[in-house]
This record gives sequence, structure tokens and C-alpha cells, in this order.
Amino acid sequence: MGAQKNRTKVVPATSEVQWNATMQFLIKDLQEDVLCITVFDRGHFSPNEFLGRTEVRIADILRATQNGNGPIIKRLSLHLVKTGEILLKLDLRLFNKVT
Repeated sequence: MGAQKNRTKVVPATSEVQWNATMQFLIKDLQEDVLCITVFDRGHFSPNEFLGRTEVRIADILRATQNGNGPIIKRLSLHLVKTGEILLKLDLRLFNKVT
């Protein structure tokens, strides 16, 4: 979102990766911000392999979580590649801005 970036730890020697990483982002616009996810396979002796990219609109997460049922699970297709998907657990917590 914007210039914000986060990375997971590298999970070695598996084709069914589970990162189990928690990340936080500052949201500036609930209706316009988009979470972009890019997936790579880290190469030890070769360039990292691009595995795909996907996006989630923050407005979609807001709609799905505003009933107070907690995190949602989304299975998203990875784009710019033939096949691939990623399963995400997403939650949105809004805090008042302190001035």
C-alpha cells in the first residue's frame, strides 16, 4: 500500500509454503487503498523466481469484516503466471487517529 512494504521469512525446501506471518499497514484511504501481494521463490544460486501477484481492495476487507466476525479467509489467484493461488487470513482493525 503506497510505499509500505513487508516481507515474510524465507521458508526453505518446500513447494507448499506456509508463512504464518502477521503484518500491519497504515491505511490512508479505506475506499481506494489496495493491498498488493507479490510472491517469489528465493533462489540461492540463481535469481529469485517470480511466482505471481495479486491484489485485495481494503474496501472489500472492510465490508467482509465489519460485522465483527473477526478475520476472513480469502483464496486469491496469482496473476501474471499460468497457475497459482495464495490463501490469506485478513483482518481490518481501525483506530482513531491521535493528534
